[in-house]
Amino acid sequence: MSGVHPIVLRRPALVQVTDTPWQPEGHLIEAASRRWDLMCAANEHLFDGTLLQVTGVHRNGYAGAVIHARPCAFRWYAVQADGPDCGCRPLGVKGLVRRGDTMLMGRRANWTTFHGGLWEFAPSGGVEPGQSPEQAIARELQEETGLTSVHPPRARAVLFDDTAMSWEVLMELSVDEAFQVRQGEEYTQLRWCAANDLPGPMTPVARQMVMLAG
Repeated sequence: MSGVHPIVLRRPALVQVTDTPWQPEGHLIEAASRRWDLMCAANEHLFDGTLLQVTGVHRNGYAGAVIHARPCAFRWYAVQADGPDCGCRPLGVKGLVRRGDTMLMGRRANWTTFHGGLWEFAPSGGVEPGQSPEQAIARELQEETGLTSVHPPRARAVLFDDTAMSWEVLMELSVDEAFQVRQGEEYTQLRWCAANDLPGPMTPVARQMVMLAG
């Protein structure tokens, strides 16, 4: 899916979920399971939750997008960091959090599955079954920063992250300038930055977001 262009949104992305769970082709399962066991032994932060596997994305003709998805075990995604490509392409959310003229950036912890040590617009996370992208980003914002948006999150775009192999809904939020950031486990640093003073190196999808942040 290299070279997928962002879908700029003027209305929320619609996520349509089919209940049938997704898993890799049979010949990949044994190798992926062995890799997962090794990863868990080396990283106490890992646990096998449930995410949404994207099976298709298309524009709906009304300045929006429809995302088709199925439930999927997190392990099939995690092993792809340095193991077999299981074909898992999950749905995530990326926050563009504004406070006045600044935006919130976070440096990812080294233990994270992809892009450890790189900067991104914070927060980010996966969309779980039963959640909308708006609910997912509000949860991530509270869990990772202690912040609450003063307005409902607004979908800006649908992006594809080539290196993390994930679909991402870019959500814009705004917070009160009096709110204090509380640092969670996923970031080693959180920083309010002006558009002309963003830290680096950044994740590939964060570099895409820079062009949409204006």
